[in-house]
Amino acid sequence: MGRLSVLTDENPLIGKAAPDVVLPKTDGTSAGVISSRHGAKAILVFWATWCPHCYEELGTINENDADIEQKGIKVILVDVGEATQQVNNYFARRQMKLVSFVDGNDFMLEAYHLRGVPTLVFIDENGVIRNMTHEFPSDYKNYFSDKN
Repeated sequence: MGRLSVLTDENPLIGKAAPDVVLPKTDGTSAGVISSRHGAKAILVFWATWCPHCYEELGTINENDADIEQKGIKVILVDVGEATQQVNNYFARRQMKLVSFVDGNDFMLEAYHLRGVPTLVFIDENGVIRNMTHEFPSDYKNYFSDKN
C-alpha cells in the first residue's frame, strides 16, 4: 500500500457508524478499536512501519498527543499488516511512548475501504465517520463535522 488520495465522497463509510473490530495492542492487551474511544471524538490512524509518510505523521501525533487529548479527542493508532513485535521495535527505535492496535490480518483494511497509509479517520462522539484524509491537518478539530 502506498500513499494515495482518498476523497470523502468516494468512501462509502462517510456519515456511517465506524466498524469496530477487537484487535491486539502493543501493550499486550486486546480491545475493540472503536469502543476504546469511550464515547469521545477520535482520530483513527491507519499506518505501517515501512511507510515514510506514516513516519512523518506519527512524529506529528507523538508531539501533539497530549494537546489533542486535552481537547477531548482520542488518537487511536492501527498498524496494518505487521506483527506486534515489529511495531514495538519501531516505537522503541523512535523512542515513542505510543500504543497501537495491530491488525496483522488486515481485518480493518477491508472494513474501512482503505486505499493507502497513512489514512486518518475522524470519528465524532456518536461513533460516526465524518472525514478521512492522508495527512494530519493543523485544523483537525474542524474535521469532526460533515461540513469539511
